[in-house]
This record gives sequence, C-alpha cells and structure tokens, in this order.
Amino acid sequence: MLIKKSNGTLLDALKAENIYINVPCNGRGTCGKCKVKILDSAPPATMAEKNLISFEELEAGFRLACYIPSDMTYDVEIDEKLISDKDFSIVSFYEHFDDNTTLNSMDGYGVGIDIGTTTIALELFDLRDGKLLKTHTLLNSQRAYGSDVISRIDHANKGGLEELNEKIISDLKTGLKVLLNDEEIIKATLAGNTTMLHLLMKADCSGLGVYPFTANFLDMKVGDLAELLDIPGQYTLLAGISTYVGADILSGIMHTNMHKNKSICILIDIGTNGEMAIGNQDSIITLATAAGPAFEGGNISCGLGSIKGAICQVNPDKTIKTIGDQEPLGICGSGLIDAIAIALANEDLDDTGFIENDEEIISITDHIFLTQKDIREFQLAKSAIRAGIEVLMIKYGIEAKNVDKVYLAGGFGKFINLENALTIGLLPKAFNGKIYRVGNTSLGGVRKFLLYNDIEKEVDYIKSIAKDLNLAHDPLFNELFMEHMLFEQ
Repeated sequence: MLIKKSNGTLLDALKAENIYINVPCNGRGTCGKCKVKILDSAPPATMAEKNLISFEELEAGFRLACYIPSDMTYDVEIDEKLISDKDFSIVSFYEHFDDNTTLNSMDGYGVGIDIGTTTIALELFDLRDGKLLKTHTLLNSQRAYGSDVISRIDHANKGGLEELNEKIISDLKTGLKVLLNDEEIIKATLAGNTTMLHLLMKADCSGLGVYPFTANFLDMKVGDLAELLDIPGQYTLLAGISTYVGADILSGIMHTNMHKNKSICILIDIGTNGEMAIGNQDSIITLATAAGPAFEGGNISCGLGSIKGAICQVNPDKTIKTIGDQEPLGICGSGLIDAIAIALANEDLDDTGFIENDEEIISITDHIFLTQKDIREFQLAKSAIRAGIEVLMIKYGIEAKNVDKVYLAGGFGKFINLENALTIGLLPKAFNGKIYRVGNTSLGGVRKFLLYNDIEKEVDYIKSIAKDLNLAHDPLFNELFMEHMLFEQ
C-alpha cells in the first residue's frame, strides 16, 4: 500500500490513514511492534532498529514505522493479521451472582457499556423483563496511541485530548449502530477506568499522570445521551474509587457482591494496570500496580495481544494451542505463563529467570521464542501483580490461606492455566482451590445498575467503605516487588 508523505513519522502517517498497528510504547521506539516492510528503497536502519529487528529482516526491508520520517511516499507491506480488528478475541461474558435485588421494570431498552483500555463491550437489554437481547464487542481505537493508560494520558496532555475523545465517541457510535435496529434507548450505563472516562468526557487529564495522581472527577455522572452520542435517552457514568482504581473495579465489586458478604474475597484484574480489591461488607481496600504490557504481549519479542494466531497455551510435550486454531503468529500472556512454567520445570530457566540452555532462548516453535530480555519483562509484570496482592493482604491483616474466594476478572483471567500461574508465583499457592474465573465483571456490574432497583445506594456504600492504597512511595511494595522477582518452583 502507498502511504503518502505527511508530517511526523511513518507511524503517524499510518494513523492518519486509520491503519492501526499494535504499538504498546506509543511510538517511543522501545517495543519493536510497529514493524513494516518497505517495498521500495528502505532508509538506513537506526541502531534501535538493529537491536529490535533481525539482520535477515533488515536486509529484506523491514523497519520500524516510528523511526521512519514521513518525508516521502512509501510503498509498505503490513501483515494484515496484525492489524485486523475482526481477529481480536474480546471477553464479554461474566458469571452471574445470586442477589436479592428486584428488577426495575419499565418500557423501553437499555444499554450497558464497558470501556476498556483495549476493548469495548456493549449489551442491549429489554428493560421490561431484563432480558439480554444482543451483545457487541469492538476494539478501542485509542490503542493506536499506546496500549496503557499512561501513554493515553501523555498523548492527551500534549494536545491529543480532542483526538482521543473523537476516537472513543466514534467507537461507541459504531457499536451502538450495530447493536440497535429500531429500539429506542431510554438509558445507558457506562463503566471504565478513570482515564477512559476522562477521555470520554473530554475532561482535563493533567493530574492523572503526575504525583499525587488526582482525577478531574470520580463521582457518578448523569447526562443527556443526545449530547454525548447523538441518540435520545439518559446516560450514567458509574463512580470511581481513585485515579487508578476506577468505575470498572467498583462495578466489579458490586457485581461479585463483595460489599455484601461476610467472607473476605479478593478481586484481581490482571493486565497492564493490575487493579485489585480485598474485603467484605465491613471494609474494602483497593490498589493498582503498574504491571506493564507484558501480559498483553507488549515488550515481548514475539508477543501479541489476544488475536487469532496468538499462542494461548503451551503444553509440556511442546504442543501448542492458538486463538482461533490458526497458524502461530506469536504468543500472548496466557501462553507466556505456560512457556515459562515449562522452562522452569525443564531447568531451562533458574529461579532468578536466567536462561541456562546453550541456545540462550526459550524455543516455543521454530520461529517463536523468548529471549532473556523477554523473561525479565515478564518478571517485572509478574512481580508487580504478586507484590500488589501481598500488600493488599498485609494491609488488610489477613494471610492468603484465610482468604475465602479469589475472583479473577477480565480476559486474561479467563484463559490462564491456574496451576502454572500458582507454580511460577504469579498467585500465592494458598489460593489453590479458591480461584473463580468471573469474566468481565465491569460489564456485569453495569448490567446490575441498569436493570435493578436501589443500586445507586450500593455504589455509594462501596465508595464509603473503600480505601485506596497509593503504591508510589510505599517501601513495603518495593521490598515485596524485589522479593517476588524470583520464580517459585
């Protein structure tokens, strides 16, 4: 395809053409994921490109789009499988929990929406009987500006707020167009992390990315859908708990009834942001830990998100399973856990994460592998999650063996091999037998708010008993982070 001359880099030019490559680093030149093949005259490779691209690929004309000045028209080739929206696996299911709430029956239709950093899920309900009529999922097109909230905040604060707002508004309108036929929406309920809701409302993001990390708003917002999305009806944005524990986690707490139970439960959403909560009806503690993009394939040599062709399972006999049963293109987070657990069992890795075989790589297929750098990236992500869990339990005054239930939320929690996650130390071994995969709890909580009576009181109650921990300068977290860099065997 021909990409015309424009300002900035070739990556910027691709974005202008609405061609989105997975760029976890938002064009900072560190992840190596914006690899394209220049079909005409490729410019000389930079030192960074030489470090991130193999010699054979450099000779064939592969370069990083974020390093190429867009000062001329380029004829480029991009692997369609890596930019196709339809190949992405998006989780919209959620487990249902028994509740004594009563249906708030009324004529008309309602929509529940979960805005994730990577994906968006929408559900259409008949408000008369609460019946789910249709579900639609799509990718968040803001991902072109980085896979994590820090990249989005940075882009917003450098003049890109309008651009990011337009992306999410366009995505929601696209999703609603698919979801609706002749149905008239009476109300919509939305949840998402604090950054996603700020970008939706075009709110000032300047306080989100710098200490002491302050949000422009955290309270529930109610408004006119016509002003937000050009359709009639009323919208409600669920309240958040803190800058990095947003409405999506509050919605998950509400969905799982943590705030109503005597038993002590933990809710964990393993991903780039690593949000989690512990507690019961008396008190809840929350925190977020910056795990980085490794669990979503970012900063991993052959890493991919949850797209068709991503290796999602690695077995001890070296057989693999890919999403969609396609030819393997790379490896996603659940496959990473398996591959590392097997490498430890085979003594190709020691407990410090050092690769001990002669090849100095962990081979998964003949062309997909893990390097020493990949292992270190994974250790950073794994340790951030585990240290966060340990801090939560210590601050709550409970040991892992005394936690009653552990709810793993989100797509990552759905697919990981729990035995391997326990083996490598991502989760405490004392959690064995207590873990429940609960799916998209944010969307589940949105449904509850949309359909049932007196749920606003539950939101207010959760906010009243929830205390958020800021790990930015917490010496306990730093100590535990270093401790859990090691693998357990």
